[in-house]
Amino acid sequence: MKSKDFLSDFIGDQPRARLLRIFIFNDTESLTLSLAAKRAGITPQAAIHALRELEHLGVITKGKQLPMPVLQNGKLVKKISAHRAEPSWTVNTDFEHFRAVSNFVHEASPARYETITTALRRTGRLGVVVLSGNFMGDPTRPADLLLAADGLSKQRLETALKGLEQTFGREIRYAAFTTPEFRYRLTVQDRLIRDTLDFPHLVLLDRTRLL
Repeated sequence: MKSKDFLSDFIGDQPRARLLRIFIFNDTESLTLSLAAKRAGITPQAAIHALRELEHLGVITKGKQLPMPVLQNGKLVKKISAHRAEPSWTVNTDFEHFRAVSNFVHEASPARYETITTALRRTGRLGVVVLSGNFMGDPTRPADLLLAADGLSKQRLETALKGLEQTFGREIRYAAFTTPEFRYRLTVQDRLIRDTLDFPHLVLLDRTRLL
């Protein structure tokens, strides 16, 4: 049976593979230890060890100190602490093998889009799944994922998205609606919907036959 994550098996270290994928997929972003660990779904202890290894190899470089995020009930919130700071890391685009590593990570990563609908099936009765934004190479769009479903479980959706974020190596911005709400927003030319559908997008599922 083939591995679901060849990159982890090939590198022989899952935390390092997950962090490498995240940094390569977000090569303009600075990530602190806590944010990198959260994105990768690993402990801070595992993250700091992997970060040091990647830094030693020259793949990433340590940058400026950034304010530490604030956690509430174990969840990251937008408010940040101005009194504490922690180091951040960024991809070293001057690394002599950067292009080769980047190409390899993109090719070896399990980023097939069909994994998205599979992951979302248990969240509710899916009606529409549309990819936009970063999935289409356009971060200026308002969302990466549009979802219309009935009986949607917010908890299951957050769990599914967390897993997908680890797979794709980036935060997924999403908008979720009930099927009637999505139909109404589409009818009245809702701005978020139009800013998605009027630009490059990919319809993964449309049981409503509205798109």
